[in-house]
Amino acid sequence: MDSYLEELMQREDIHRITDEAGNLYGIRVLGRGENLLFIENEKGLICTIDAEHGAIFTRSVKKWDSSDEKMSKKERLRVVGVIEKYYRKFYNPDVILIDDY
Repeated sequence: MDSYLEELMQREDIHRITDEAGNLYGIRVLGRGENLLFIENEKGLICTIDAEHGAIFTRSVKKWDSSDEKMSKKERLRVVGVIEKYYRKFYNPDVILIDDY
């Protein structure tokens, strides 16, 4: 994992939540609203969004930044679903998923 992501994951201004299974999640819009930090337990990734229009570009969710392996389709769909859930909760209840860009 690169030091930039490690630094981001330690920030205090991340929306954090624990689900009923005990998984720890974090989410934060970065910069001008073009990227989103998503954390699941000890793993993190940065994906592409359009915060102004409430859109998450699902194809930008490809791999955990701590891994060189691409996510399986099943894992990517699961992660996108969790990102969507918490983006709705913390930022925009009308978020849309866009599968291309």
